[in-house]
Amino acid sequence: MRAVRYRRFGSAAELEVVDVADPVPRAGELLVRVAAASLNPLDWKIRAGHLRLVPMLARPPRITGMDFAGTIVGVGGGAGARHVGERVFGSLSPFGRGGSCAELLVVPAARVVPIPDGVDDDAAATLPIAAGTALQALADDACIGRGQRVLITGAAGGVGHFAVQVAKHAGAQVVATCGSANVDFVRSLGADQVIDYTTTGHLSQLGAPFDVVFDVAESIGWRRARALLVRDGWYIGTGGRTGAAIETTVASVLAPVIAGIRVRTFVLRGGAALNERLASLVAQRALVPHIARRIALEDVAQAQRAMETGHGRGKIVVRPGAAAVPTP
Repeated sequence: MRAVRYRRFGSAAELEVVDVADPVPRAGELLVRVAAASLNPLDWKIRAGHLRLVPMLARPPRITGMDFAGTIVGVGGGAGARHVGERVFGSLSPFGRGGSCAELLVVPAARVVPIPDGVDDDAAATLPIAAGTALQALADDACIGRGQRVLITGAAGGVGHFAVQVAKHAGAQVVATCGSANVDFVRSLGADQVIDYTTTGHLSQLGAPFDVVFDVAESIGWRRARALLVRDGWYIGTGGRTGAAIETTVASVLAPVIAGIRVRTFVLRGGAALNERLASLVAQRALVPHIARRIALEDVAQAQRAMETGHGRGKIVVRPGAAAVPTP
């Protein structure tokens, strides 16, 4: 099969499309033909070596990517609920060598759920990490409800554009920040107020207080956020940068005492139950993934390089069976 692999940690230049042996499912595993995968910032951070000191992380060679949707074409030994021919989606563990930017993958049966009728593979592939982060952070961790005020930074990106929709579905009032090129896009997602973060003094335009600050872009930090939050309000950071993650983790203990707010560094629990909820929301069109581009395996390196800039809109979907798109 064809896959996008890297032999060592490093830049996007390490990514190459190679032919590798087809994976073989063991007991309790499924062999899935990948119809679509989606890219997440975690993919390039692992490839760049940001997690290389994590003991359980498998060393390269590794296939990049985690999120996927496709059709089961093989089942390992042991009876289970899944069957050949079933359309499923899910996310691979970030610690293994296998990745979703490949024609085939092997995944534990417990990590996949069926794709509902009416939901296409591309949409399903965008959900596990990005939409899962938005739903868990806002609905499960912060328990947002009708009438609450929520601030979402980085609202145009993969997690952010889902977060706006999750908050609006819960009946919250949403203030969102993004770059000037994405203001109209974020407004179209349902945000009540959209602030261009490139303008001078944009924080003064936010109209505090908020019940929740979901700092997707890690652009505010909990120290500045405390002036924006009601007492016992939630600051949730995504832990996108190591320094920010450490500071927010320490603040989770100190902030309730010294600032009267609750602070959390987000850790995605994921799993089948969360993915089933996401699938239901998409089937109801309460969540509508925005797919910025659909690319082939040969285009993954360029797409990851662009993602490293931190600027983007929605999600990028990889179609392993598609032909490469010529660079203009």
